[in-house]
Amino acid sequence: MTVQAHIDDRRLVVLAVLGVVLALTAAMWTLAGCAPKAEPSAPAASEQKDGNGGSSAMDGQPVNWTMDSDCSMCHTVEAASATDASCPQASAHEAEGVTCVQCHTDEAVLSTEHADVKFGDKAATKATVVTVDPETCISCHGTMEEMAAKTADSTALTDDKGTTVNPHDDPSNEKHDANPATCTSCHNNHSKDQAKDAMKYCAQCHHRGTFECGTCHELRER
Repeated sequence: MTVQAHIDDRRLVVLAVLGVVLALTAAMWTLAGCAPKAEPSAPAASEQKDGNGGSSAMDGQPVNWTMDSDCSMCHTVEAASATDASCPQASAHEAEGVTCVQCHTDEAVLSTEHADVKFGDKAATKATVVTVDPETCISCHGTMEEMAAKTADSTALTDDKGTTVNPHDDPSNEKHDANPATCTSCHNNHSKDQAKDAMKYCAQCHHRGTFECGTCHELRER
């Protein structure tokens, strides 16, 4: 075999090796392009919050409520009313530095209501039990008689016929004496429409939009 033949054979071997390498490289690139893409990892439990009442790592854990608990963690609507100018009662109490438990003083009832509450539970949309003692209101605002003197010129309670009554002057009669009104009968500290709330209370008996006694019941008796 000549020297030239050996050189030709070596060239053929080199070319064959290069061909195999190129084929393997192409195959690897093809496989890499078809491989499934890795999914982003799920956030840890402590990160699973959406900032709008979403899930939290604390969900399902007991609240263990006490009189020192932060009410605003669950009662967000009531907390917001404290800085809402359209809720004059709440914002006025906030300005005076009054805290929730200074008005909601019935610890026994509150403890019962919060006994089974857990983080993540939906807070009650409105109070289901009375936890404000009228004596607590009186200690700051005065007696009903004293309040009546302050609201003698109030026109908040005016019926459909234009008759105006003093909201704190509760005249004695059979119905009133049997069901005496308390502060919380008309006052919802977190409400935006105090007059409407009071009217709703009165409308339980004065259902025809009039504060004049006997206009309904006496007619039916006749």
